[in-house]
Amino acid sequence: MIRTLAALFVCLPGTAIAADFAKEIQPLFAKHCVACHGPEKQKGGLRLDRKTDALRGGDSGRVIVPRAAAKSLLYRYVAGLEKETVMPPEGPRLTAAEVAALKTWIEGGAIWPDDGSAAADAKIWWSFQPVIRPTVPAGGNPIDAFVRAKLAEKGLAPSPEADRQTLARRLYFDLIGLPPTPEDVDAFIADRDPKAYEKLVDRLLASPRYGERWARHWLDVVHYGDTHGYDKDKPRPNAWPYRDYVIRSFNDDKPYTRFVREQVAGDVLYPGTRDGIEALGFLAAGPWDFIGHAELPESKIDGQVARHLDRDDVVANTVNTFLSLTVQCAQCHNHKFDPISQEDYYSLQAVFAAIDRADKPYDYDPAITTRRAALTARYQSAMAVGGALATEPLRRAIAAVPPPHYVYAGTVYTGSGTFVGTGAAGGKPRPIFILARGNVTKPGKEVGPGGIESVPGGPARFTTAKTDGQRRAALANWLTDKHNPFVWRSIVNRVWLYHFGRGIVDTPNDFGRMGQRPTHPELLDWLACEFRDNGQSLKRLHKLIVTSATYRQASTATPAGLAADAGDRFYARQTRRKLDAEAVRDSILAVAGRLDLTMYGPGFQDFVIQKPEHSPHYEYQLADPDDSKAHRRAVYRFVVRSKSHPFLAALDCADPSISVDKRTETITPQQALAQLNDRLVLTMARHFAARVKKLAPDPRGQVAAAFRLATARHPTDEEIELLTKYAVTYGMDNACRVILNLSEFAFVD
Repeated sequence: MIRTLAALFVCLPGTAIAADFAKEIQPLFAKHCVACHGPEKQKGGLRLDRKTDALRGGDSGRVIVPRAAAKSLLYRYVAGLEKETVMPPEGPRLTAAEVAALKTWIEGGAIWPDDGSAAADAKIWWSFQPVIRPTVPAGGNPIDAFVRAKLAEKGLAPSPEADRQTLARRLYFDLIGLPPTPEDVDAFIADRDPKAYEKLVDRLLASPRYGERWARHWLDVVHYGDTHGYDKDKPRPNAWPYRDYVIRSFNDDKPYTRFVREQVAGDVLYPGTRDGIEALGFLAAGPWDFIGHAELPESKIDGQVARHLDRDDVVANTVNTFLSLTVQCAQCHNHKFDPISQEDYYSLQAVFAAIDRADKPYDYDPAITTRRAALTARYQSAMAVGGALATEPLRRAIAAVPPPHYVYAGTVYTGSGTFVGTGAAGGKPRPIFILARGNVTKPGKEVGPGGIESVPGGPARFTTAKTDGQRRAALANWLTDKHNPFVWRSIVNRVWLYHFGRGIVDTPNDFGRMGQRPTHPELLDWLACEFRDNGQSLKRLHKLIVTSATYRQASTATPAGLAADAGDRFYARQTRRKLDAEAVRDSILAVAGRLDLTMYGPGFQDFVIQKPEHSPHYEYQLADPDDSKAHRRAVYRFVVRSKSHPFLAALDCADPSISVDKRTETITPQQALAQLNDRLVLTMARHFAARVKKLAPDPRGQVAAAFRLATARHPTDEEIELLTKYAVTYGMDNACRVILNLSEFAFVD
């Protein structure tokens, strides 16, 4: 209901009386502001002569907060409410009448008529420009050349290379999400081959654990879950084949173009393939309103709203994920900051106008599909001619065909039951209209399928695409057009983010004017060209990045470096990062010797379901943490939207109800308490202790073994002494709990 009301009423004007922008506010800006905040100068990064720039704000953030003058820095500065900053700093101050007019304008919604600045900016805004291979600065490895040129420009120097133990642990967690064993580290340190580092990179990229690690990142972005969400939050028992498809695709190093095309139109572009069907789980990855679809017919307004919001989720997921653009902002009006029109948005909805979500049957072997279809056709013909008695052999033959598999996916649903979708219309796409303020009761112009007209590349209106399959195939081709600059920049930026803790563009889902500018635009375009033009191999991209000197830097910072670039925006060092929730959990299981590396299949449930017949209750506290079935890697967890696992939630696990392009990283007392006292930790500490007791006969040796397993290094004499005393006093189980709570265990340098 909340989303429904938001969609219908978010754009309603406020109750305050709006000032006349052209007569009162624009002249005020011209008189007092534009000299310092106009086309010639933009002090503090603020420009007040154009709508998009003014509403975006400057270096201090937003200065105009519609309907909240008290929170708007512009008003506070000119009204004298900020003691340290008064505007304008020189010349005549605003009169009381001018200040009052500005306040009235902001309280009335800061209504600023469209001045064409958003559309005009498409011609100059960086992300809408073609991807052109830049000239590489002199200096060896292209990544290092670009980064070091920027460092020199900023007066910074790169850090030295990290030691081998640090590099091994960093690579293991970045590429496979698991800690190295002491033997792994020893072998790498002892390998004198000049190519030892490259060999380790190749081995990790070839590991099946690589696909599991990087699938988790992808599933964050596409907001994958194993339940519907909303108030019912019923299970999706057949969502997991899409998760396995992603893991398999990364492990197979599938070319990125095919990876994108399969997820939008795999059934059309790659018919008869298993991946072409399972990939369509992407279209159904997000939340789904069970009541709005299963219990409300499409003829009802609430049913129409539910389906409108469902298409909005599919459109947003597609464009956010593959293009890093916030197209959903054009649902109620033309995008306020980017050149995306309402017609663009509803043309994208028209692409998916026949799509619903359902369990889609398919076969791994296309020959089985062909056989089943042929027997079914013969059965139907026999029924028409001879009745039931004539079909007995055919019924037995059909029963002998292996049963189909199912994946919860975006599909033209023509089944029976209360959820009919477009089946009654024979699978034809629904008519799509531009909705005034996003209101389903106010349809305007009908639109056909298409993309975003301001995005370079192929034609953005798919005029010849009539059927559902043709529409989705046209979109897949438009998305992956060689000249579409967004698709290539988006993916290389996402990969860079997970290796450095921040993207070259630090808003991975938003390359528009409300997002961040790239810190290294030439490097971003070089990576995009290199990726696009050389096979679109993600593994090759990883290797390019992790073999660079920039990646191999130590994470220690100098006082001068911190003063000049505290956030490490220019990569003068590697960033020390907190392990994500899944990596912490999997590492605990790994060092305890309990991690089950079984791949694929239905997810394990680390909860007990109560009241499944109505609104299921997912009770994590009732599950047995010693149940070996729940000791697989976290990527295989059955992911519940409405109730996160308490331990993983404390460690900043992604919210599966929204696209998470970059995880929040917090350091809180609750995390330390969870990592010390969670039932899984207590159970694994006991197994960890039992493991190290087999490795050494005395507490000192056992503590040393546990420390090495957890941190990949030998403990110092002082560390051994302290931990041994603790183990003797409180037991090895508790000593292992302490080791599992070391910062060195939960962070990677």
